[in-house]
Amino acid sequence: MKVYLVDKKMLAYFKEQASPLFWDAHWQIDDLKTYISSFRSDGTVIPMVKKYLPTGSVILEGGCGRGQLVHALQYLGYKAIGVDNAPKTILKIKEAVPDLDIRYGDVRKLNIETDSLDGYISIGVIEHFWEGYQSILSEMYRSLKIGGILFLSFPSLSPLRKFKIACRIYQLSTSNLVNSQASTFYQFALDYRTVTNECSNFGFKLIKIKHTNGLKGFKDEVALFRNYFQDVFDGKKHKALRPWLEIALRNFAFHSTLLVLKKG
Repeated sequence: MKVYLVDKKMLAYFKEQASPLFWDAHWQIDDLKTYISSFRSDGTVIPMVKKYLPTGSVILEGGCGRGQLVHALQYLGYKAIGVDNAPKTILKIKEAVPDLDIRYGDVRKLNIETDSLDGYISIGVIEHFWEGYQSILSEMYRSLKIGGILFLSFPSLSPLRKFKIACRIYQLSTSNLVNSQASTFYQFALDYRTVTNECSNFGFKLIKIKHTNGLKGFKDEVALFRNYFQDVFDGKKHKALRPWLEIALRNFAFHSTLLVLKKG
């Protein structure tokens, strides 16, 4: 279920709470060692990291999941640290690839020294907190050095989603009215301009905005074509068509936005 919260100007998704237990189950995989060890780039964040930070830089991924991005960074010569609050997943990563620096922790209260990081990566994290993400931004700012780079990605309100809001296709409500459903809250789609402004309030300077995952955004929001585009998205048909669809749909139907910001 999707509900647009008019007071927060966020699109809320309700299905299952994004708790540590949820992520431990969600991230199960048969051959975790091969999955992690074979990962070299994600095509989006890693190129940005290489553009803005030299090898040898100390980079933390807050909410590292299976740890594949931490491995890729380490493979490329960065001093990478991963933090996540899914305990079973952390233990499995340590068993599968013990040379990775993966730690159990809370992105709202990091056990990381102040002004110690050259870079901070947050991919699909801040949107999962019903109470908001201010404490996460505060920790990002505290832990980064002056001049440090934040790579921040989250589901966002594309023109397609804003069109559906304007047409009242989503259910409309306020956060007070749906507080009782917080136990099934999964994530928000956020207004990237609002997130940018809030980062600026903490002292971050915007360097770059990149909208991503146009195909996912379109197939998730347009039910009429969902089955066809899901097969393309999963690589079951027309694999050569996918990159062209990504380009064609990115600006109108993007699922996520990546912000690159510098600590002032």
